[in-house]
Amino acid sequence: MIREDVTPRANWREDCEEIGFAYHSMDGVYWDESHCYRFNAAQIDELEAVTEALHQMSLQAAQRIASDDALLERLAIPERFRERVRDSWVKRDPSLFGRFDLVYDGKNPPKLLEYNADTPTALLEASVA
Repeated sequence: MIREDVTPRANWREDCEEIGFAYHSMDGVYWDESHCYRFNAAQIDELEAVTEALHQMSLQAAQRIASDDALLERLAIPERFRERVRDSWVKRDPSLFGRFDLVYDGKNPPKLLEYNADTPTALLEASVA
């Protein structure tokens, strides 16, 4: 994996704000367009394998949660929505998207920082901005 310096888009702040991505500079530098990363094929294969394994684990966790009222309660899912959660899981309603945030140096195995699933910020950051 190689970190490369690049020139940010000329009006990236204004472009981000125009699409509703106004938090691009919260707490200093949140969105940084001055660097990008280049991966080799083996690194891409490793990242794809890890994300597939994480996705399968997420589905297993969702199955367990959807079928256990105590877990739904522990996750603060209001009782009035629990049947909807279970029904959605059983019907296999499609998910819009999900994004795994990983730490990866190209040498050591990737490690999961967080999973953003069906959140508006993740969609904006991963697709539009």
